[in-house]
Amino acid sequence: MLAGTAKLDITPTQSVWMDGMIRSHRSVGVHDPLFARALVLGELADPSQMLAIVSAEVCALGDRDSQAARQAVAAQTGISEQRVIIATTHTHSGPATFGYFSPAEVAYTEQLCQQLAALVAQAAGNTEPAAVGCASGREETISNYRRLLADDGHVVMNWEEYPPEHIVDPLGEADPEVGVLKVAAAEDPRKVICLLFNHAGHPNVMSGDNYLLSADYPGVAARLLEHEHRATAIFVNGAQGSVDIDGLRHRDWEGMERAGAALARAVTETARAITPTPNAALRTAAVSYTVPARIITDQEWAWAQEVLRRTGGTVQALADGVGEDYKAVLLRELRQAQGRGIPVEQICFAIGDAAFITFPGELYTEIGMRIKAQSPFRRTYIMGLANGQIGYVPTRKAIAEGGYAEEVRRAEGSAEEMVVRQSLALLGKVRALSGE
Repeated sequence: MLAGTAKLDITPTQSVWMDGMIRSHRSVGVHDPLFARALVLGELADPSQMLAIVSAEVCALGDRDSQAARQAVAAQTGISEQRVIIATTHTHSGPATFGYFSPAEVAYTEQLCQQLAALVAQAAGNTEPAAVGCASGREETISNYRRLLADDGHVVMNWEEYPPEHIVDPLGEADPEVGVLKVAAAEDPRKVICLLFNHAGHPNVMSGDNYLLSADYPGVAARLLEHEHRATAIFVNGAQGSVDIDGLRHRDWEGMERAGAALARAVTETARAITPTPNAALRTAAVSYTVPARIITDQEWAWAQEVLRRTGGTVQALADGVGEDYKAVLLRELRQAQGRGIPVEQICFAIGDAAFITFPGELYTEIGMRIKAQSPFRRTYIMGLANGQIGYVPTRKAIAEGGYAEEVRRAEGSAEEMVVRQSLALLGKVRALSGE
């Protein structure tokens, strides 16, 4: 196996709009720098047979920008677009590369796409013989299932101030699994080249009241791991659509450091148990399909029109979540786009008996856990927010129950089964490439 890494500071040099929360103005400074990191893997030096994994410390990249970055990677390196994964960590304190609630920073994002291509080219130029191994650990203190059942039957999000005595139970479970892909030098397995680590979480310790750019807790974890192991540490998020940090406690810089340190400890403990092998085989495959867009009912549209008349289509800043004003604007957008399918592309790569499968959005955690449980591989990890962002994909059950993401989703309820079916078929295809 050949492996190479590279790292690049992508911190904006001027004030920018920020993604992830509804904010009233641009950033006012930088708390901690933002980075993009790349890992290139291949059994041969032939670029067409290599795989590139990029993780950028921004909230999300849309389909068009992700595609532009992948095309630029292919042009500069010869690595096939279908072997390029552009993932984002989903920090809610990064520049508006997607433009969820704020104007998108188009010039910054276009520059970022070119920077990511140069980053992969640098990583490809740094390849050396390597040994690779994978293992799973657990981290149970960061992510919580964020949809809570109130005793009157409605769904409360875990960031909402609500009398605790009226909360019955969470409506699901978080996924505590931490996946670690350890890449070491072939001639000296003690020399770590890269730790690629995966965990499902929402990096929004700092709420919408924060106007300092930050990589949030995954950035803390990567910083600590790189200092300890003298290697590149690359975070890739999981199926994090229905989990979150504790919305009512530790929403400060100390809390961010605490969460990042907890994740770094879990990664280090897991990495210690891995004995990399230089003979691991790399297999990849991809699939493209379309999921149906959400259908806006006449009742929903009538409600949205009334809110739009009252608000004029303006949206007020909020520290967490969204208000009726934003929901009405979204429903208008979805109504106009009704009938158009939503394209989905997934890439799966496997090394030994471990598989990583991408998803271009925020897949509900229980859907991710279902895919993992039914996968033909011993270990399977979901890489969310990779190669695009189609928004939340909740379960049918959650849509019936209601809640924040259910109200702002873009996909129809049938997307759940389609994603599970396509994911398992792709995992099966990659499994078959090993001849087993």
